[in-house]
Amino acid sequence: MNKRQLYKTALFSSPIIAAFELSPIFFLIKEPILHFFAGMAGVTVVTFILWSLNIYILNAFENRRKEKQWSRYLCSYVSALFIIMLLLLSSKFFGLPKEKGPSILFPFINSVALNTIILIIINSIVNRSKNEQSERELALLKIKNLEAEQQQLIQQLQPHFLFNALSTLKSLISNNTELAEEYLIKLSDFLRYTISSHASTLVSLEEEMKFTNDYIKLQQIRFGNSIFCKTDVPETAKQSFLLPAYALQTLVENALKHNAFTIGKPLNLSIIYKDAGIEVRNNKIPRLNENKTGVGLENLDKRYSLIGGEGIKVDDNTDYFFVRIKLIPKK
Repeated sequence: MNKRQLYKTALFSSPIIAAFELSPIFFLIKEPILHFFAGMAGVTVVTFILWSLNIYILNAFENRRKEKQWSRYLCSYVSALFIIMLLLLSSKFFGLPKEKGPSILFPFINSVALNTIILIIINSIVNRSKNEQSERELALLKIKNLEAEQQQLIQQLQPHFLFNALSTLKSLISNNTELAEEYLIKLSDFLRYTISSHASTLVSLEEEMKFTNDYIKLQQIRFGNSIFCKTDVPETAKQSFLLPAYALQTLVENALKHNAFTIGKPLNLSIIYKDAGIEVRNNKIPRLNENKTGVGLENLDKRYSLIGGEGIKVDDNTDYFFVRIKLIPKK
């Protein structure tokens, strides 16, 4: 229950409800305008007292089961009538001359109506708050489910990736020990990130860029001059933004997976920062008879929709493939 929101609503609505309550009476009996404002001030105070009383009762009955909530309403109406009775005993409720005032029953009827309005508004706010909380919890569960799917995909790909990486490393050790050492360092950093980022939903752009650059370097060592990559991401952006773990690496991996690049027809990648987003573009060299599943991009799109409110933007052209992902500012 959001008490602050309820009290803000009480402060805002009390004079409005008071004006609504008193206007018909003063128009009918044609009292001076000063009496109207004096009466409105009094009813505003009473309305706020009823608001405060109902917020207190709501808090007291918060942990009761739904079917037991009738006792909350009974307590609310009894308390409201008791307050009106005390006010009538101490002073005139509306501040009107006795001979022109309404029936003695009117304050009690009016208090019941006033209390009903307050209960309706409170229930509306509480139900909306509960719905928003449920939606947040559901979104969090969906994100966790997608993260689990992401980890499952990574675990499925890792054995194949490690087999290729170790085969490449074995070849390099025989032919180029310096390059083999560089490859081993990049591979170590790459694997360290895959382990450490398992517990994180969001990572910094700096971390993800380093991880992706390590991945690209590993592939460039393996495939030689058949892969080229241009990056243009300012250091300030790296420090200022977050994104889902593996988001950028997934896009690069997707480009490598779905293109038949060679030294004669190299794959040209570009990773560009623009307007609080990252744009990844590559030329298209389609593989023959390829069965595209689109699981990686679909998973990433769902994660972005849940975390940031909007999905990724894809442009699948005849000559190039383009994806834009929105970056999330650090709080």
